[in-house]
Amino acid sequence: MDLKTLEDRLDSVLEGRNYELVDIRVGSQKKKPLLQVFVDRLYVAGDGKDPNGGITLDDCAALSETIGDFIDKENIFADGYCLEVSSPGMDRVLKKEKDFNRFAGSPVKIKLRKPVDGAAVFYGKIKAAGGAELTLEDGFKFKLEDILEARLHFTDEELLGKK
Repeated sequence: MDLKTLEDRLDSVLEGRNYELVDIRVGSQKKKPLLQVFVDRLYVAGDGKDPNGGITLDDCAALSETIGDFIDKENIFADGYCLEVSSPGMDRVLKKEKDFNRFAGSPVKIKLRKPVDGAAVFYGKIKAAGGAELTLEDGFKFKLEDILEARLHFTDEELLGKK
C-alpha cells in the first residue's frame, strides 16, 4: 500500500472520533517497519474540551490500539511492525489549506520543491490560504503543490512569551 493510500485509510479510521491525522511517516526500527502517526484533537464547539488542550497521552494510547487493530485487520505489515502514535508537536507539519488557515498569524518555515529567486526556504507568518495558494503576511505567495514541507516555526522568545 502506498503512503497516500495509507494516509487516506488512517484518516477514515479517525473520522468521527474528534481526532485528525496530521502526518504519517514510515521508516524502520530493528529491521521492522516503523509507522509514526501524528494526530491532534479536533475542536468541536460545545464538547467541553479545551480547543487549545491538544492531544493527551491517554488519547495516544487509545488511538494506538485503534490504529494497531486496523493495521492488523488489514494485514498492512504482514511480517510485524512498530507503531508510534504521538502529538504533532510545536513544530507541526502543515499540509492542507485548512491547516494554514487554522494557524493564520503563526510563524512558519516553508521548504519549496524548487528554489524561487535562488531561495528554497522561506520564513514568515501565515496570512491565509485559498485557491491552493498560501500567502504570508509579507506578501510572499506559494502554490501549495510547490511546497515540499511547511512547519510551524516559533522562536524561543515566542515560546516563552517574551515577544
